[in-house]
Amino acid sequence: MQDLGEIHYILGLEIDFHEEYAFICQSRYVFSMLRKFNMQNCKDIDTPMEQHVKDPIKVDERSFEDITLYRSFIGSLIWLTITRPDLSYCVHKLMQFMQDPKIQHWKMAKRVLRYVSSTQDYGLLYKNEDLTIVGYSDSDFASDKMDRKSINAYTIFLGGNLVSWLSKKQDTISLSSCEAEYKALTTTTKELLWIKRLIMELKCIKDDDLPLIKCDNISAQALAKNPIFHAKNKHIEVAHHFVREKLIGGEINLEHIDTSSCIADLLTKPLCKSVFSKHRSNLGLISRSMLDPHKIHF
Repeated sequence: MQDLGEIHYILGLEIDFHEEYAFICQSRYVFSMLRKFNMQNCKDIDTPMEQHVKDPIKVDERSFEDITLYRSFIGSLIWLTITRPDLSYCVHKLMQFMQDPKIQHWKMAKRVLRYVSSTQDYGLLYKNEDLTIVGYSDSDFASDKMDRKSINAYTIFLGGNLVSWLSKKQDTISLSSCEAEYKALTTTTKELLWIKRLIMELKCIKDDDLPLIKCDNISAQALAKNPIFHAKNKHIEVAHHFVREKLIGGEINLEHIDTSSCIADLLTKPLCKSVFSKHRSNLGLISRSMLDPHKIHF
């Protein structure tokens, strides 16, 4: 074995180290993607998806002829989401049409790459902070117009640094926004507790350090704290008891936040430019050109 020193490039990941931060991006990988799909001269755009995107589900919509090209395109974008959580929702959406992509899906995919081109040197910033664990939970109720399933999303921060995120369609249909949010809360709780136990095994935090979950749905929080179960929500009793057990046992804490402050909202739906940019910044995604230590707030 040979010690090659501090890592700087591996599997398309570029890692910059500094005394006070580490920065991970995939700018070289993006450049090779643009060349591979002949889009190095494409027109840049500010968001990966239109805010009010038209539903690409027309039965008579013409299929995209080169399915292999579409799958290769989406596969390349999937690898890019390792350092680009801002792409998670749109890539998750496009993945659903791998078997039979339409012309409109191909246009949507190319729009994503146009956005990637405009943010080619963006990556995740990891700063020297404490090890407080904070999670943001969110859901977009019945957002999929094909099957009316809701989208689960969470972002989990360790010391202000993004360490885990998810954008995924729920397995079953939710009958209310409260139920959809509660399912998302359950998923967030499980991931957050797993991260806490991992950090505890590394002797970095104590057992009494209470993780915090921030949610913008008052009904879901009330359901977690309410010991009385009503007939209309008995079908989510198992999820209810799991979250409530962790809440009463002092393993997690719940806090209500305004929807505009819920960072996980970025992973549930297309947003306008201003809100998208705000949440992208809150995720710790910045341009490499901003890495001057005097410009970064610690």
